[in-house]
Amino acid sequence: ALLLYPYWVYRRVELPVSSSHWLAFIRATALLIILALLFDLQIPPVSNKDTIGERWVLLDASLSMLSGNDELTAWDKAVHRSNELVEEGWSVFTFSEVLGAFPLSQSDLELGPQGVNTFLVPALISAAEAGVRSVHILSDLRFEDRVALRAALEELPIDVTYEAFGTEVVNAGVSEFEVEDAMSPGTTIFSEVEIHGSGADSAELTIRIEGVEAVSQRVSLPEIGLVSLLQVPILAPNIEGRVRYTAHLKLDGDAFPSDDEAVAYGVVGNEENSVVLVSLRPNWEPRHLLSVLGDVTGLPTVGYLRAGSDQFVSIGTALARSVPVDTTRVRRAVDEAALVVIQGFNGTLNSWTLGLLEKSMRAILIPSDSSGAAIAGLSTEASRGGEWYVSSELSPSPLSVELVGATLLGLPPLTDLLIPINSEGARSPLQVQLRGTGSSEAVLYLDTSGPHRRIFALASGFWRWSARDGSAEETYRRLWSGVTGWLFADEKLLAREPRPSKWVFQRKEPVTWIVPGDSSVMNLRVMKDDSLITDTVMSGGISSATGFLSPGLYSYSFDRLAGDLVREGRFDVEEISGEMIPPREEPEARRSLALIGTGDSDWSIRTSSWPYLLVIILLCAEWIFRRRTGLR
Repeated sequence: ALLLYPYWVYRRVELPVSSSHWLAFIRATALLIILALLFDLQIPPVSNKDTIGERWVLLDASLSMLSGNDELTAWDKAVHRSNELVEEGWSVFTFSEVLGAFPLSQSDLELGPQGVNTFLVPALISAAEAGVRSVHILSDLRFEDRVALRAALEELPIDVTYEAFGTEVVNAGVSEFEVEDAMSPGTTIFSEVEIHGSGADSAELTIRIEGVEAVSQRVSLPEIGLVSLLQVPILAPNIEGRVRYTAHLKLDGDAFPSDDEAVAYGVVGNEENSVVLVSLRPNWEPRHLLSVLGDVTGLPTVGYLRAGSDQFVSIGTALARSVPVDTTRVRRAVDEAALVVIQGFNGTLNSWTLGLLEKSMRAILIPSDSSGAAIAGLSTEASRGGEWYVSSELSPSPLSVELVGATLLGLPPLTDLLIPINSEGARSPLQVQLRGTGSSEAVLYLDTSGPHRRIFALASGFWRWSARDGSAEETYRRLWSGVTGWLFADEKLLAREPRPSKWVFQRKEPVTWIVPGDSSVMNLRVMKDDSLITDTVMSGGISSATGFLSPGLYSYSFDRLAGDLVREGRFDVEEISGEMIPPREEPEARRSLALIGTGDSDWSIRTSSWPYLLVIILLCAEWIFRRRTGLR
């Protein structure tokens, strides 16, 4: 009827023209396509021997395929089955995190599977994109994306079947292990151990510190598919520095030893990446400033107040109040700090104090006189006494944004102002005037002249703002929030010495390194069991990686090209994975809902854009031809 109707219109209704049969054909074709869209016509796909109709086998190449106490593991049996299917014409691919090729080389087969996750959905999507309609899965059925798999089968036009290998095994493992930093040697700290298991009720947990047993206790295992988080108290060792801890879970008959032991590092004595304040002439400023810096940065804080020529008293939340500490402890804290505050230094500095200034990559410096400022690298006039009141107007500065809207009038006055010789480089958002009148002077100096990023506080008495409730306290907080924001703006300053980006890398995670931007070219050597693994050259300021390393304990050293040792240390590549946490469970063996709804070989034209585009083109063509032939 649709074919006859356009011909009847052009023969009986429209004016007779020479091309009326072509116009009728164009309109009839457009109407037929619209009708097919309305009734969702199904069209068989074009046959393609290379893709459509091809059968794929997906071989699970994750670590869990090695579990079991039998002579032949699930992996061995699945590989044998894969070879049989290859002879039958199937195409075999491996999957874990990504899709891989098969057959594998003999060395790969001997090495065994290396995947640390079992994700099936990405492999099924790749099969669907290749036009494959039938997929056969060879696996131990410990899929980590089981929920996503059910959703994918409803969308992908793939017929999926499963062939299981292996059985439920006895296993106990550690999935995560962390140890908090110790405030001081001999204190009690807590470790967090996340465990899982199957086929047993309990296992023996042992925590060792540098290879020496510290804790041994029997722990209950969670149900299959679940994890249990334990908090285990540990007595910190009588050593300082970075300490290596191991958590080992022992179970008789364990069929998967790869997840039995986890590694963690913790610092004893000083927390890394903390805010460290050193007060050489204690006053009220450290008490207020240290608390605010901890709040605005979110970092742990610790302060050291000089109590003698070689003695300091510790304050703050990172370390408990304790007996006085010596300069060695303070120097170590400064070396590992993310932000250093040095307050009250003057021209009578010794070599130890000068070393603090040199090591401070991010620093807030509060000199007590002009000679102290000069030693730190800033030339100022002699300090001027009197009451210096903050001006009500903000000056252009990288810190001004934090102070917009702050109440500046009525703030308690500052004292003992140091005026820089080169005041043009101050870039201070706050200006002060003596007794509220006269010329304005800067109270902060932002120093980026060298490799360090530092701020000089040029006046005393900021703590009076914090001592008052209300707007003055809020302005004090905003000021130091802006200061820390500017100090941390340049991420290149995070590294002070070359080292690994972390101390424990996960399995199959690339080992990356942090090299300071102001460092020269250095030689990196990585060793494992006295064997040289890596020997390469690295440049400062460049993010570098040395690829994947097998699980184990490694040592490293950075040397200058002249042969001088810069830094050495150790790190781990952990062996554990979460492969054994998902329970062994075969998904419902059914055809994809997408296949059930449309048929294995049928395809809906509604899902393509070309029918709609073709209708538009035909209608436009008919209109153009009608105008050319004189029809309206």
